Amino acid sequence: MKGSVLLVLAASVLLAAEGNENIQEGKKLQGSWNATSVVRNRNELPAEQLKDLQLVFRDGRFAFKQGDKMLDEGTFRLDPAKAPRTIDLVTTDADGKEKTTRAIYELTDDTLRICGAQSGEGRPDEFAANDGSGHTLSTFERVK
Repeated sequence: MKGSVLLVLAASVLLAAEGNENIQEGKKLQGSWNATSVVRNRNELPAEQLKDLQLVFRDGRFAFKQGDKMLDEGTFRLDPAKAPRTIDLVTTDADGKEKTTRAIYELTDDTLRICGAQSGEGRPDEFAANDGSGHTLSTFERVK
């Protein structure tokens, strides 16, 4: 009995620490990020299409915007304990059905890289958008 109580307490402490790490990591993402590069299947988006393209994280939500136009929005979930770190971007389509884009991310100072699969596909395991992979590798710089 005493061993079971200790096991439950240890598990609770680990879950609380993991939750705290997710909160801290989420705070690091907060704010606006300008797209500097977007590559899909080895095809780089032209610079003129990157103009005013932003990713915004705020209060557990994200939004892709281009200027004043909203391109997509939803919620996100992080797992900074995994290697590479993972992020799930959850949106809702016009029929009210949830779609999840599974991705990996790397955050260093004021640069954010996200490599994601098409909605419903498996998560990438490297930061690459190889031909035929269906993966998109995006790089962002924090707006100061």
